Parts: sequence; structure tokens; C-alpha cells
Amino acid sequence: MENLGPFAVSIIGSISTVSILGLIGYISRNWIIERLKASIKHEYDLKMLEVESQREVRLKGEVVAELLAEWIKKNGKLDYHQLNRLSFQAYLWLPKELAEDLSNSLVHQKGSKDVRSLLKEIRTYLQGEDDGLASKHVIVFDEPDVHSSTFSSSQVASEARVKPKPRK
Repeated sequence: MENLGPFAVSIIGSISTVSILGLIGYISRNWIIERLKASIKHEYDLKMLEVESQREVRLKGEVVAELLAEWIKKNGKLDYHQLNRLSFQAYLWLPKELAEDLSNSLVHQKGSKDVRSLLKEIRTYLQGEDDGLASKHVIVFDEPDVHSSTFSSSQVASEARVKPKPRK
């Protein structure tokens, strides 16, 4: 290096400094880009988890709603295979207390909860909190009696009714 002279030494020093700064800039740029990608992916993953959770809640709610709607049919044309399937699906994920309440209602146990109360409790369970919506706000449409002489249209029941047990 002593033979190169001061100008050559300063050129080599400048080139090495610029190279090192360029390398640091390139590494920093790539690090920032990767951090941004990871942050965006994390936000996307959280949103996907939320969407999946909402989808699961909706599907579970649909099982219970379909089960109870089939169960309160008046015309006697109940699909017992469908009732069993829906009942089994609900019992697989319902917590013990709600499964017992549902079971008591389905077998018409004295003092069991009506459809509206069951729906309210299951809604609270699925949402993870009580949003204050009262069970009285659940509308239950009363099917017209097929054997009635005044067969016109259904009525909205002010209270959920339990239908009689099916005959064997």
C-alpha cells in the first residue's frame, strides 16, 4: 500500500466505504421488506381466523335452528332421520349444561326451557357474551292447522310452544 500513493489509498478507501454502505443499505432494505411482508401476512392470518370463527359459529347456529324448526313442526310429517342427525351434531359441540337443556326440551321434560330460551342461551354461548337481546324477541311462526276449517295462513306466536310428543 505504500507504493500506491495517497490518491489510490483514498480511492480504495472510498470504494470500500461505498461498498460497505451499499451492502448495509441492501440488507436493511430487504429486512424492512420482509418485516412488512410478515406483518401483512400476520394481519391476514388474524382476519382469516376471525372469518373462520364466524363461519363456525354460523354453522353451529344453523344446526340448532334447523333442529328446533324441524322439531316444532305441527303437521306431523317429521323427518326423524333429520332430527336425529341434527340432534347428534348439536350434542357434539354444545357444552354439558346446554346439551342437557336441549335434551330436556326435546323430550318434553316438565319445567324444561322453551324454544326461545334455548335459542337465547345458545346464542349467548356462541357469541361468547350476552348482548342483551331478550328471548321474547325470537319470533316463532305458528303453522296453520291442516285439519282446521279455517286453513288460511300462519300466525306469529307470542310465545314459543312445545308440540306434543310424536305418536308411536
